[in-house]
Amino acid sequence: MAAGKSDKRLYEEWDQRWHAPEDNECLTMVGRRMFKAKKKALWAVLQGIDPGSICEIGCGLGYTLGFLQEAGYRCEGIDVSANAVRECLRKGLKARQQKLEDVTDVFDLVSSDGMLEHFLHFEPYARHMMRISRKYVLLIQPNYDSLSGQSLAFLANVLRRKVNVYEYNYRICDFVSVFADHAFQLIDSRPVFYDVCRILLFERTEVKK
Repeated sequence: MAAGKSDKRLYEEWDQRWHAPEDNECLTMVGRRMFKAKKKALWAVLQGIDPGSICEIGCGLGYTLGFLQEAGYRCEGIDVSANAVRECLRKGLKARQQKLEDVTDVFDLVSSDGMLEHFLHFEPYARHMMRISRKYVLLIQPNYDSLSGQSLAFLANVLRRKVNVYEYNYRICDFVSVFADHAFQLIDSRPVFYDVCRILLFERTEVKK
């Protein structure tokens, strides 16, 4: 993926990525173990804050959204891909096709699982996540600071280059810095599956008007 590719082109790539969801539903053994570890860590984080409403940005085929719904949270997903939203609705999940920048609803917690690293400049999208959050933003991000994270990213690039959407290798500190600049403090950082990725929980430090 060329540097500076337009968001419109990126959105088209995502829609194509989810064009045949049945081809993307079969997780590898490593993928299944990683998702199991992610759910366990995510559950622990959410139990500590008990958000009333959750919006999952870039919900894709609904893996994380499905977990949130099964866990009993009042949640909905948003994605730019019509194919992804169609699949979420087929699974009985609440989802709608919309760009993050067009969202006007406000939620207790706004989350995304592996989304921001696909943008050359992720800060504008982080700001939109903060804009629609009353209190918390939760990110699940690849950890390029860890050897395991670097190794898995390399293997994914080699084995699934044709289907994976390009990721920029932002560091965890890059996200922490941007959120801190906008009055969101990091209150939890949990490694997932040998620190391949991390769950980052930010809390608003000023009252939302």
